[in-house]
Amino acid sequence: MHGLFSKANLRSALLHYLSGLSLYGLAVAFYHWNRYYAGFLDPSVKGILLYAFIAYAAIMPFVFLFPGSRNIEGHKPAIVFRVLWRTSADFLRYLERFTKEPGYRMRGVSASERTALLFMVVKLFFLPLMLNFMVSHLRAFIGFIPQLPGLRLSIDSLSSAGYAVALATIFLIDTAFFSFGYLFEAGFLRNKVRSVEPTFLGWSVALLCYPPFNSLLEKYAAWWPSDYAQFPTMEVTFAARLAVVAFMLVYVWATVSLGTKCSNLTNRGIVTTGAYRLVRHPAYVSKNLAWWVTLLPIMSLPVFASMSVWTFVYFLRAVTEERHLIADPDYQSYCRQTRYRFVPFVY
Repeated sequence: MHGLFSKANLRSALLHYLSGLSLYGLAVAFYHWNRYYAGFLDPSVKGILLYAFIAYAAIMPFVFLFPGSRNIEGHKPAIVFRVLWRTSADFLRYLERFTKEPGYRMRGVSASERTALLFMVVKLFFLPLMLNFMVSHLRAFIGFIPQLPGLRLSIDSLSSAGYAVALATIFLIDTAFFSFGYLFEAGFLRNKVRSVEPTFLGWSVALLCYPPFNSLLEKYAAWWPSDYAQFPTMEVTFAARLAVVAFMLVYVWATVSLGTKCSNLTNRGIVTTGAYRLVRHPAYVSKNLAWWVTLLPIMSLPVFASMSVWTFVYFLRAVTEERHLIADPDYQSYCRQTRYRFVPFVY
C-alpha cells in the first residue's frame, strides 16, 4: 500500500488514536469516580465529558486518516505516552547500567514535549471546571428568562432582575468561550499552543484562583465579595451594580477578544485587538474592580486586608504571565504597542 493508506500511516494513525482514547478515557473515568469530582461536578457535566469522549472515539479515526492530517506528530496524548514509554525504558536501562556505566544519563524531555505534557495538565484540570461553571450559569440564565417580560425601566427592576440577568449572561459567555478553548485545539482555529507557563510561581498563583486550591488561600485571606451586596439605599445599590456590570462587560469583552485562544497558563498566539488594545490585562483589572465595589458596604480593615491579598495574587498572575510571554517576539511587539498593564495612561 502507498500514500495515505500505507502501513506506516495506518500504524501512526492507530497509535495516535489509541493514545488519545486511553488518556481521555482514563480522565473521564477519573472525573466519574474520584471522590472530589464526584461531589464537585454536576451530573450533566459528567455526561458532557462522556459524550465528548464518545465523539472523539467516533470522529478522530477519520481525522487522523484525512490527507491534511497525515503529519500528526503534534498530537498531545501521543506525546504524553511516548514520553512516558521512553522515560520508563530509560529508567530501566539506567538501573541496568548504574554500576557498569557510571557516566550514563537518561534522556531529557524536549521543549515541545514539555509543552505538550504541561498543556495536557492544563486541559484536564480546567476543562471540567469551566464546564461546571458554564452549566451553573446556563441554568441561572434559563431561570431568569421568565422574568424578562416583566422587566421594567425602573431602578428597582433594573437593579434586581436586570442585574441578575446581566451577570448570568456575562458569566455564561465567559465560561462558554473558555470551555471551547480547552476542548478544541487546531490550526484552522488559530489556537495551537506555543508554550505553557514554565514556573512554579506562575502555576501557583493561577491555581489559587480556582477550586479546590482557592480554599487553601481562603484559610488566610477570607473571601468577602458578593455579587448581590446591598447598599444603604436603592439608588446607591443601582449605581453600584451599574458599575459592577460595566466592569464585568470589560471582563467579558476581554474573553471574547481572546476568542478560540481562551485558556489559562498558555500562549496560544498573542491577541492585540479588542479589550487588549487598551491595556495588557483588562480581565484581571476589571474583575478586581467589580469585587472592590461589592465590598464597599462592609468595608473594614480585615475586609480591606483580605481583598488586598486576592488582588495581589492577580497582580502576580499578570507579572508571571508577562514573564512567560515575553519570550515570544509577538508579545514583545505587543508590549511596545500597548504600554499599560492595568490602567490606560497610568500604569
